[in-house]
Amino acid sequence: MQFVGWMMDIAREQSPSYEFLEEVASRSLDAGYNVLGLYLEHRFAYPSAPWAADVGALTTKTVQRLTKSFSPKGLRVIPFLNTLGHMEGFIRAEGGQQYAEGETTRGSAQICPSNKEAVKFVRGLVSDAIKAFDDPWIHLGGDEAHQLGQCPVCAKKVAKGGVGKLYGEYYRDLCEFVLKKGRTPCLWADMVLQYPEALEMLPKETILFDWQYSDSPSKTTAQLQKAGFKVVVCPAVHTYDATWCHLPLTMKNVDDHVAAAKKLKCEGVLVTTWEFSFFTNYASTLPVIYAAGRRIAKKAPWEKALKEEGCAEYAEAAKVLGEKIPKLSKFMKPGTWRPLRELFVMKDNPFYLWEAWRDEACGKVGTEILKLCDHLDKTLPPQDPLHWSVQLHRVAVEWVRICEKAYQRYAKRDVRKCAALLEEGALRIATLGPGLRRIEEMGGSRADSLRLRRIVQRVKQVARRVLEQQRGTAKPKYLPAFEVIYHPAFVPGDQAAWRVSQYK
Repeated sequence: MQFVGWMMDIAREQSPSYEFLEEVASRSLDAGYNVLGLYLEHRFAYPSAPWAADVGALTTKTVQRLTKSFSPKGLRVIPFLNTLGHMEGFIRAEGGQQYAEGETTRGSAQICPSNKEAVKFVRGLVSDAIKAFDDPWIHLGGDEAHQLGQCPVCAKKVAKGGVGKLYGEYYRDLCEFVLKKGRTPCLWADMVLQYPEALEMLPKETILFDWQYSDSPSKTTAQLQKAGFKVVVCPAVHTYDATWCHLPLTMKNVDDHVAAAKKLKCEGVLVTTWEFSFFTNYASTLPVIYAAGRRIAKKAPWEKALKEEGCAEYAEAAKVLGEKIPKLSKFMKPGTWRPLRELFVMKDNPFYLWEAWRDEACGKVGTEILKLCDHLDKTLPPQDPLHWSVQLHRVAVEWVRICEKAYQRYAKRDVRKCAALLEEGALRIATLGPGLRRIEEMGGSRADSLRLRRIVQRVKQVARRVLEQQRGTAKPKYLPAFEVIYHPAFVPGDQAAWRVSQYK
């Protein structure tokens, strides 16, 4: 295959230094990759949109330094933008609201394809990327544009010609714009597979990237090839839907895509990686990504590749975190959607994790997870980034157990002991802080440390609420339900707690 690549998701709160990217590029080459994709969205400092670049955004200078160093060595560095959906980082920055397709800034993740100013804005982003990157290909995104037709102008177009026509015309014009600048446009294929009429409008020079994270791409890729397009198939490293990574899913997904690429004589394979924020990090997963490169380019067995890119201890820990624990826990099993991180972190209220996971975490499953964490901490090298994922599993179990004890005291009206246990739980959660700061120092999310602070403060707030229920007696007769008192909408005196049932 001519194209063996992987894509780094910089858009999700990453601030990689040149030194980090240099190491990643070098290791990628050694692993057998000849393409490194940088997925940008709003985390690139576009000269045409200076209002959109927050602290740590990737710069043209860094990109050009990287390409100057690694293009002669045989590593292509390709920009991956988004130009329709997944534009919330622009829309929710001051100055970007005017481009939204949805009714409100907070509710819109997509720009309006009928808005002439939005089209001009997108072409500015594309032109900036073309100037910064020297690769012949530029990826325009185009995936998951599910808000098409929400604005009044687009709604009329959809009513008349359908979603596929609106999408196809928009990307026909943008792809032709790229072709006129001497570059080859690329698109994700999910929308044209959903609305195949759009395929008829796209220039045949467009390269389509077919991602099928749960299945083989054989059927869909053949459909795209039959329509006259060259295709790159795209498996995923399954971190976005896991506490750490669903390892068997990742291995099977990569192998299925490689087999399809060979059978159908595709342009190649791009291993995608997504969403390394909300208490995840690249450092702990890079050996898996590099191992996938060895698997694709050198036909290395997975276990051997993991040991070569990490170490024997890393390979063992990866199997425990990525296979054994998800098999052990129905709550975290493959096919679920990152429930631990969703309820512990993303919902901004760790009590939801207790609510959903208390039976498992407080029973044999939780005990076994803690034993596995103890084993991995003893066997992993001291500085191995996987220690962070081990700690996250451990703290999550311990928090749920402490919260269960607090609830049991609350149910017995012992509000003082309940509050003391919640304070203990807040301190236990706070032990994640040093690890998150190290991740930030390595170019990872700088928002996660602040998220942790909010979570800890949430627990302390609930502890104060519990103490306030004393009202002159250590064991009050009336108490709001525990599930009510930790809800963000709780208000003392609102016994019916209607708003508590309205959202979580």
